[in-house]
Amino acid sequence: MPRLLVCKPCGVVYNMQDYDGPPEYDQELREVIDRHLGQASDPRPESHGSMIFRCDKETASKLDMETEVKKELMKNEIEVRELRNDLKEDALKCFSKHGRPKMDCLDYCSEEKTIGRKVGVPKSKRQYLCMYCPVQEYYQHKIRDAKGLYSTKHDTVDRMVDVKPTSRTNANADLGKKLWTPRG
Repeated sequence: MPRLLVCKPCGVVYNMQDYDGPPEYDQELREVIDRHLGQASDPRPESHGSMIFRCDKETASKLDMETEVKKELMKNEIEVRELRNDLKEDALKCFSKHGRPKMDCLDYCSEEKTIGRKVGVPKSKRQYLCMYCPVQEYYQHKIRDAKGLYSTKHDTVDRMVDVKPTSRTNANADLGKKLWTPRG
């Protein structure tokens, strides 16, 4: 029966071959533990409370498929990050080429700055290189300002209500009297 090594603090599961001997002679276990501790942010063995489970081959194969899916997702995530970083670099080159404008840009969201396909995609749903440019902040501020999301005075000023002191407050208390404090 296959074995599963589970490191609870790290949330990692390792699939291992069956072994019936004493743990001090289990070379695969030693190798997996050494590899795991080498990759961990905290390499101290005492911070990795682990357990070994035995399971059937069907469960182990399902875990292998799940691991493959996770690896594929991680690979796609890395590709997306690399693409986003490339777009940011291209946008900064364009920003510098236009003299690092503080406000308007001459070709903001123009046809040649479209990322991806143009046919069948409405202009409001398209992605533009300009969306990764620092000038985008200027346009975003204009959009938010037009929606009234920025205010020149605090919202609480208009809502303040005069609160009359009640008998529970110390508003009418004689300042010459000392307040009671517990003896300590």
